[in-house]
Amino acid sequence: MIDARDTLLERMKVDLIGPESPDELISDRPTDRYLTGILFPPRTTISPEDDDEASDADDADAVGTALDGVKAASAFRPSSAGLSFAVEPIGQAPRLRVRVDGARYRPEGAAEEGSGSGRKRAQSWRRTPQFAEVSLDLVALRKEPAPIIDLASSGLAAGSLHCRIAPWGDILLVTLAVTNDAKPTEARSRAANEEAALFQFSMVVECEDECRFVPKPERIGSASDEDDARASALLYRNVQQFAVGHTCSAMWDEPVEGKVHQVRTSWFPESTVHVVSAEGDTEFKKADARLPLGASWLASEDDAGLFAGLKSFVDAYAHWISRMEAAALTMSEAHVGQAQRHMQRCREAEQRMRAGIALLETSSDVLTAFRLANAALALQYSWRINPHPPELVWRPFQLGFALLCLESIAKPESSDRETMDLLWFPTGGGKTEAYLLLTAFTIFLRRLRAKGNPSGAGVTTFMRYTLRLLTIQQFERAAALICACEMVRRGKVMLEGVNLPAHFASDIPISLGLWVGEGATPNTVADAEKVLGTDAESSPSQLRSCPCCHEVLDWRISADRSRVEVRCLTKTCDVGQEVALLPIWTVDEDVYRERPTLLIGTVDKYAQITRNQKTGCLFGIGTPANAPELVIQDELHLISGPLGSLAGLYETAIDELCRSGAGARAKVIGSTATIRRAEDQIKALFDRGSFQFPPPGIDHTNSGFAIEDRGVPGRRYVGVSTVGRSAKFTQQAVAASLLQAATDKSLAADRRDGYWTLVNYFNSLRELGGALVLMRDDVARSIRDYADRRPGETERDAGAQIELTSRVRSSDIPRYLKDLEREWNDPDHVDVVLASNMISVGMDVSRLGLMVVNGQPKTIAEYIQATSRVGRSQKAPGLVITLFNAAKSRDRSRYETFAGWHRSLYRDVEATSVTPFAPRARDRALHAPYVAMVRHLVAGMENPGAIEQHQEEAEALLDKVIARIARIDPVEADAARAQLNSFLDDWFDRQGLTDYWQDYSEALLASAEAAAERGNRARFAGQRPTPNSLRSVEASASYVLLEGGSDRGTRP
Repeated sequence: MIDARDTLLERMKVDLIGPESPDELISDRPTDRYLTGILFPPRTTISPEDDDEASDADDADAVGTALDGVKAASAFRPSSAGLSFAVEPIGQAPRLRVRVDGARYRPEGAAEEGSGSGRKRAQSWRRTPQFAEVSLDLVALRKEPAPIIDLASSGLAAGSLHCRIAPWGDILLVTLAVTNDAKPTEARSRAANEEAALFQFSMVVECEDECRFVPKPERIGSASDEDDARASALLYRNVQQFAVGHTCSAMWDEPVEGKVHQVRTSWFPESTVHVVSAEGDTEFKKADARLPLGASWLASEDDAGLFAGLKSFVDAYAHWISRMEAAALTMSEAHVGQAQRHMQRCREAEQRMRAGIALLETSSDVLTAFRLANAALALQYSWRINPHPPELVWRPFQLGFALLCLESIAKPESSDRETMDLLWFPTGGGKTEAYLLLTAFTIFLRRLRAKGNPSGAGVTTFMRYTLRLLTIQQFERAAALICACEMVRRGKVMLEGVNLPAHFASDIPISLGLWVGEGATPNTVADAEKVLGTDAESSPSQLRSCPCCHEVLDWRISADRSRVEVRCLTKTCDVGQEVALLPIWTVDEDVYRERPTLLIGTVDKYAQITRNQKTGCLFGIGTPANAPELVIQDELHLISGPLGSLAGLYETAIDELCRSGAGARAKVIGSTATIRRAEDQIKALFDRGSFQFPPPGIDHTNSGFAIEDRGVPGRRYVGVSTVGRSAKFTQQAVAASLLQAATDKSLAADRRDGYWTLVNYFNSLRELGGALVLMRDDVARSIRDYADRRPGETERDAGAQIELTSRVRSSDIPRYLKDLEREWNDPDHVDVVLASNMISVGMDVSRLGLMVVNGQPKTIAEYIQATSRVGRSQKAPGLVITLFNAAKSRDRSRYETFAGWHRSLYRDVEATSVTPFAPRARDRALHAPYVAMVRHLVAGMENPGAIEQHQEEAEALLDKVIARIARIDPVEADAARAQLNSFLDDWFDRQGLTDYWQDYSEALLASAEAAAERGNRARFAGQRPTPNSLRSVEASASYVLLEGGSDRGTRP
């Protein structure tokens, strides 16, 4: 079957590079018609009116650094392009064969239009192909300092080949560049410039005799990254870069037995990032290893069969490890040591999984909880619309991760309780389902062990996210899980061999809470009553449809106006008929009262533990319930930078608040698709060791549980440079070509849909704002032009646009996501999505297959996350077009090495930085988690004025904070102690305090924003400014823009 992406790319190449035919005759100027692939005459400048980079180059925020951007008007259009590569001589006379292709356009068939003095001359342009082929004697050329070969005698008029050859050990580093030497016949003549330009330039280099292409020498990493560098060198030892472009990019064929036969220039470099299959290695495809992957089987199989099946599953992983251990022994000395370290880590994973199985064998409560969790997930899965496969079958890594974590969740005294288990898997692999299984397991185990006692109620699991879109989408998934768990608790799922305890019938319902900022959900029921039924941004109705029947839910205020209730009123809905009031709470007031079993929140909401006494109940404080037992941190890589540093500070308090009565800390698990040096980040954030699952193997293509699958279409990445053009011109040309290409008659209806909606990704709201008008005006004109070039083709109306950014109201996000699921022939479909990094994590719309990335994102992690939003279904394998701004050195470098680094995307993921106890972070908020600990953990400290009566307890908590700092960042421990001692002394001095937090009256603390706005007034001098959110801690300044300001005169 024809790949729809081939059609889109072929059309884009014809539209933007050309030609439509070898000797085409076109009616518009070639430089107006074609975007790239052009070598202009020497010293051709970009006119200032075409230079939309002029302002960006002065904007450090837009370009990365002020020095990074170059004003296009101060640069020349490209007149040269070439390649650098390495060759190894294998004889005395190594030779290369170089072919250079291009075309020039000549005016033809000018005719007069109109009459009288206003007539104009319309001009057509005829393409004239040219090429030159030369043989290069590398030995002879090495003797010359900078040899230049005239290509005119070989067939390419006004062209020169510049050579540079330098030895590097036993190899030669070769750079070849072609320059267009043609000069316009008339000064300041547009037509003469057109004739002098060289279009559709390309260069192909082959080893002709006694030499071969070899990979370019590897870069050398820093000493501080030595361990990381050794691991990368092992995993990516077979990924090599054979060429680098200059002005253009470089491509080469897939190596065969390590040999490459040619390297070539490319204006649209392409690379395929192959699908990582979650089906695992062939060991997991054997019948005895696949049997225990069925969730229903795990829930109902007899004990002996269950234990045998799980052991066979782990045996399959052990067999894979043995194979890899044998392969490691055959490796070069440079890699064998690192390979053995990787295998040792894999053996640790195997032993932990076996320990989980052993606990299932010996603990009836653990076994029952495991069965019930699988039953709940199987039920949840059955509610999907047209599920495929029809029943839930775990992917090997999902079951493996559950077995790995089982013992440390179930046994507080486990040696692995203090380890954060990090699930690392590419986006779209199913990480969410893996930790939802562990969530259900923890919930049921706690209820079983409590035996009906209220200690089993309360918040059992905290699930934390960083972004609104991610939180809301995961809330929808979690709602299905909790409703399924509640149906299991009520005995509505029949399980063979499992008898539900009698107390389940009278236990408090298993419930779900959403704990996010008031910008998304109201804080009080009274506020919720005002907005229910309106389109207000802050709304309690964050769940639109029933998890079971998918019909619209009914949100309303209870009769006594004490809570917000949600129901499914569908008569045929199993959940709606069984559970009259869905156990879902989204308003803070309801959350504090109900203390939901699973609480989902954004990480910055946890700043409220210092401000609000009611938050203590979420940790079991002041209630009969135990403290939370499981903390899940999704998308760990996002907890970095300033947000990560403040989160690490508050984690000091959260960790203590979650500590059980016996002194055990909560189990912490996390997930990510893009992270590097995670152990450092986890130590700084959570004061724990770390274990990555699956552990890496000996090659990046196979970790046992995750294996590269080249049998299915991977995500294709294509680079486009703005070289010689403005960024906005490039952007609209690419977008228009792709949008119109989706109408191509050769595309089957089922293939067309995946590429009908274009996701246009921007790195900043500033750039996105400029594209709003561009997409409506310029793109529409270009679509018309591209349609007119093809007889019989109708231009497309691509006017249905939506925006997915932080500017979108939370209440609109679910509707937009539903609209994105509409197919191309639906009248309400979406043509274009203008998106920011808000979609980088959490947006999961399987039909989307097409994205344009406008400029290289600041981090590779963001690039991977953003582009992984498309191509999540085999019905529409992803196509990503990345526009690189040639005015930015970083973009230019990424474009010229495009094929090389895309072959090993995850190797270049940057390490994250988290420094919670650095001086600047301490100044801002070190006191905040300490106050939270004193406030919630010391009995009688509901009032800050009681501090003198609790000096001993307060000092003991201070010691705990300092002990944590000493473990994480010992250099800062003494300074932190002095800082907290000073704060505590000030607290003792402020007698008679009645409030912990007031912004405009006497209290211990005040919000940092309010403190900055009012300044250092004597009345509030004693109050310590404290973040009210982990994101916004600086004061805002309001201003009014007056007309005629320059005419107001000067101040006397």
